[in-house]
Amino acid sequence: MIFLVSSSLQAQQYHTSIGFRGDLSTIDNGLAELSLKHFFAGQSAFQINGGGNTRSLFLQVAYHRNQRLTSDIEWYWGAGVNGSYWKRGNYGRIDIQETTGFWGGVDGTVGIDYTFLEVPINLALDTGPTLRIVPEVKFGWMAGVSFRYAFR
Repeated sequence: MIFLVSSSLQAQQYHTSIGFRGDLSTIDNGLAELSLKHFFAGQSAFQINGGGNTRSLFLQVAYHRNQRLTSDIEWYWGAGVNGSYWKRGNYGRIDIQETTGFWGGVDGTVGIDYTFLEVPINLALDTGPTLRIVPEVKFGWMAGVSFRYAFR
């Protein structure tokens, strides 16, 4: 019994990682973001992604649960919320009104996480469904790639 319990308890590859993330979505434009992943209890982590451009600001907060596959590869699953404030200009045309707004939704995630043993670089690839709730209900799919510096 002790062997079974101790073998299921595994430490994560790093404590905190920070870097960049690029993602594509079927209901949004592709985004480039700052990405932070922090383990707070065993295999449980929060990931925060945020970014923007001249017309929008975006924030995503997710809970991840990591499971070890090998000494340097883990897979994870999780869920989170996302939101954005956007502004679209009329570009000098009088027939198009300037529009601003907010959208928000929820995400599901499954991914794979690789941390190099020799250097503190972490790579992650994930995908999952995304459900827009505000201002209208839309369903889509999101995929992302992260490149982060890992603090062990």
